[in-house]
Amino acid sequence: MNQVKLLGNLIKPLIVAGIYKDESAALKAIIVDYIDKKIAEYDAIIRNFRGKYKRDFDAFTKDLTNSANMDAEDDWMEWKGAIEMRNSWLEAYPLSFYGKAA
Repeated sequence: MNQVKLLGNLIKPLIVAGIYKDESAALKAIIVDYIDKKIAEYDAIIRNFRGKYKRDFDAFTKDLTNSANMDAEDDWMEWKGAIEMRNSWLEAYPLSFYGKAA
């Protein structure tokens, strides 16, 4: 089964049920919802590290430069990864609406 047909088969029940008016509206809504959830997921990780270390990432990075330990370095890597992924999802957000960067 090709991808277009598979996608149509997955979305068709949502249109038939009246949840979405057409395939385009369904795809856009599903993608935007997914992006929102990914951004919220990374926001939560970032908030947790801010709370744990009582500072933002830049201040934590500066402090880490002076006195690093393995646990803090692991947290730094995870925190940095969360920031980068959040930024990537934020960049994808306007693309999901307009098909190009806004």
